[in-house]
Amino acid sequence: MKFSKKTEYGLRFLLALAELSEGKFMGIYQISLRHSIPMKFLEAIAVALKKAGLLEVKKGAGGGYRLKFKPDEISLLMVFECLEDAYKRELDVTGDISSNQKAVALVLNETIAGVREVLSEQKLSDIQKQFKDLNESLMYYI
Repeated sequence: MKFSKKTEYGLRFLLALAELSEGKFMGIYQISLRHSIPMKFLEAIAVALKKAGLLEVKKGAGGGYRLKFKPDEISLLMVFECLEDAYKRELDVTGDISSNQKAVALVLNETIAGVREVLSEQKLSDIQKQFKDLNESLMYYI
């Protein structure tokens, strides 16, 4: 299964925000530079995530973005539904369609439902934990 760059960048953006101290905001320009995400792309992602209710925005000095919920309250399904079209709807199995079309649609709907279940169980905090584990394994001491 293939996911768009929009979703990859969106998850990296949310992960960067999850690392902020409580109550802090971070500017989109800083995140773009720090995490090598194209600025225009990140702006569009931020708008979509804000519209979905996952982000808070503060304008002016000291402003930027922050998570509206704790990382363990944000499921990957919430993010995927916001950024990937394939997770928004099931294929239609009604109307005047052949049994061949209906059989394929039913199997694909079952697959989509399975993926949605897995994504609903995974939280942003799970990615955050993997990120921390990777960073700890890369540390070396002199």
